[in-house]
Amino acid sequence: MKEESKQLSDYEKYIRTQELLSLQKEEEELCCEDELTFQTVHQIAELHFKLILQYLDRSCKSMQKGDAEGASLMLDRINEHLRQLPPVFDLVKAITPADYHTIRLFLGRGSGQDSPGFNAILKEGPKLWEPFERLLKKENRTLLQLLETPDGNRTLYRLLKTLLTFDEYFQTFRHSHIQLVKRMIGLRTKSLKGIPAQALERGARHEFYPHAWDAVCELTDLTGSSYDPKPL
Repeated sequence: MKEESKQLSDYEKYIRTQELLSLQKEEEELCCEDELTFQTVHQIAELHFKLILQYLDRSCKSMQKGDAEGASLMLDRINEHLRQLPPVFDLVKAITPADYHTIRLFLGRGSGQDSPGFNAILKEGPKLWEPFERLLKKENRTLLQLLETPDGNRTLYRLLKTLLTFDEYFQTFRHSHIQLVKRMIGLRTKSLKGIPAQALERGARHEFYPHAWDAVCELTDLTGSSYDPKPL
């Protein structure tokens, strides 16, 4: 008699655990013991990226509707995911460098630079600035005025803070990934695409909202000049 197929629970059906857990290599297919760790960690990261992209879209739409508070709430979610991503990638550090190179060769010419989720965030992240500027204009305020007198519009000020936090956390995530690359393959070498690993450092300095960071500097310069500081 044929063995009867296992009856799936409602949880398994809803989460689609059979499909989800079949997306990794089987034990006999692994090029080394830790390939499952490498593959699973990167799949987890892509799911984080997927949620971040959904929240970016919702935040943008909230701003377009004039809902600054709703946009901030979506950015709060994004920022929490960005807080979780570095520890997720820390799990890769359990892999020995020797096994890491074995896995890397099985990637072919694949690279983390090809991550569809990561690259989509690079594209979609800056798009939040235009609707934010429209909200500023509607309130007849400049960035400097918002930073100088946050009590004048607390909701808009909170949105600016969450935008800056998103930009900061994304840069922090990129920097932590550089540290992972440095540890596993080194920075004074080339990627499988022939690009120096040090090129990652330039990307980590990229800002989504340079106008906002410039306004922070502008406020500092303005406030500092009013102190008329004397030499010690």
